[in-house]
This record gives sequence, C-alpha cells and structure tokens, in this order.
Amino acid sequence: MVVRSRAGSVGHKAVPGLIALAAASVSCLAVAACGGSASLAATSTAADPLASLSGDQVVAKAVAELKAVPSFTMAGTVTDSSGTYNVNLSYKKGSGCQGTVAQPGKGSFAMVVIGTTAWVKPDDAFWKANAGRQAGAAIALLAGRYLKGSTSNANVASLTNLCDVNSLASSLTEATGVAKGPVTVMGGHRVLPLTDKAKGGTLYVTDATPPRILQLSNSKAGDSGKLAFSYTPVTLTPPPASQTVDGSKLGF
Repeated sequence: MVVRSRAGSVGHKAVPGLIALAAASVSCLAVAACGGSASLAATSTAADPLASLSGDQVVAKAVAELKAVPSFTMAGTVTDSSGTYNVNLSYKKGSGCQGTVAQPGKGSFAMVVIGTTAWVKPDDAFWKANAGRQAGAAIALLAGRYLKGSTSNANVASLTNLCDVNSLASSLTEATGVAKGPVTVMGGHRVLPLTDKAKGGTLYVTDATPPRILQLSNSKAGDSGKLAFSYTPVTLTPPPASQTVDGSKLGF
C-alpha cells in the first residue's frame, strides 16, 4: 500500500505471505473451547465417524465447513522470511473481516473490510518502522484515524486478501497425500491429526461430521506458525466517519 500526500510518497510493506504461510502450516493443535462442538465426546474410545475417509477427503470436508460457518476467528503467530507476525482476524461469511496484525518491535495495524470497503489504521510504531523519512508526514496526516478505501484498489488488495475466506480455503486444500493419525483427545475434544508429509505440518480437526478446523501450526524452520480457530459470533463494525480519512486521493 502506498499513501501519497503533499509531503511525498509514504510506502509501507503489506503483510507478506500470510495466506501462503497458512497453506504451508497445514497443521492443528486442538484448542479447549471451540463453538459448535459441544456434541463431541470427550473419550477416544467411541467409533471414528471419519474412519472411512482418506486424509485428503477429511481436509476437503474441514475446509468446506470453514467456508460454510457463519463466522470464525483466526488468531496466532506466523513467521516467514520477512519476519514474525501476530494475527487476530475475525471473519463473517459473505461480509468480510476485521482485526489486527502486528510485527513485534515494528508496530501493528488494525483493519476492517466490509463488502467493497476497507479501512486500515497503522499505529505510529508501524509508520516509523516502515515509512522511513515520511513516517512523520503519515502520522500527522492520519492523526490516529483510519484510511478508508475501495477493495478494488490494487494498493488495498494485499490487505483485503486476508479477509477472503475462499483464498484461505483454497490454500488449505493444496495439501495432498495427507496422512491420518490416531484419534486422540485434546482439551476435552476428540481430534483427528492430519499430517501433510510434503510440507511437514499437521492439521487437527474435530473427530465429527463435518470435521471442524481447530488450529493450524507448523514448526518448519523459516516458515512456522500457529493459528487457532474459534467459532463464536462475529459482528463487523465500520469505524465512525469522524475517525476516518478518505484514502481515494492518497492512493488507497
């Protein structure tokens, strides 16, 4: 994303490879609380409802369920060649997402995407770490407000892609030759581990029909992360007009 003002051109890095990292991180460590899974038995001795499916088929069903749920939240930490990022994004089906992305020591930004409109608010530390000599101009220009723009703008695409559930789902289904592990119990829930032998990650899903993704993780050096999924209701709230700046004239 590039913000242009009379003070000059203020460039800052978009979060690189987050969706690609999610694909490489096809893994899951079950979380204790996962909305909609109350019917799961807390014992590993019951029949496995996914026993007749291959690992690839279970992944496909779990991804289809992720696309079908009304809302979910994805939170955790990912690391790639560009650095480490703390992510907390909440998604609402058919609407968009909102949340924060932070890079330790280099600031953070809040974002909201609803339909075809996007808002983004980098904090001062983010500008100082990414905008060089133009950081002061960007900070003064926004004064703690959100930049508002259209999702059709190429400069916004790298942000709005984070809110595209279909892109996230497609990246997860890139895994093939997935091996199923023995059903286990984690956090009081029956979970099925699914290991992507090519990329080294493991996906734990609820041992139920349909299976539900609980968390993605990967410990591969230089390409690691853990992203937990929860399924509580999500409400997307646009920032008030008084807290926004029209970004259409600033390259956003």
